[in-house]
Amino acid sequence: MRMHTYRSVERQAIRMHEMMRRLDVDPGRFIRLRGGEVYAEARARCLACNTIGDCLRWLDGYAMEGESPDFCPNLRTFHPCRRGQHACSRAG
Repeated sequence: MRMHTYRSVERQAIRMHEMMRRLDVDPGRFIRLRGGEVYAEARARCLACNTIGDCLRWLDGYAMEGESPDFCPNLRTFHPCRRGQHACSRAG
């Protein structure tokens, strides 16, 4: 893998985990879904995402207070696994 490609993949993984943190997703529960398959699918969506600019602006706090990151292709996947939710086992 070329160094540029590696860095790009690494940055996108960091963004996905930061998005999960900001949305208060329970990472342990999320990663275990369907034996890690849901996590792998979310990673693939993040790597193929074309809304990086929107993502960075939202993560950097430029969104309106309380604004949902509706641009995120993983939002529906993350939502059931937010802390305090009981539906995480059915997410995907």
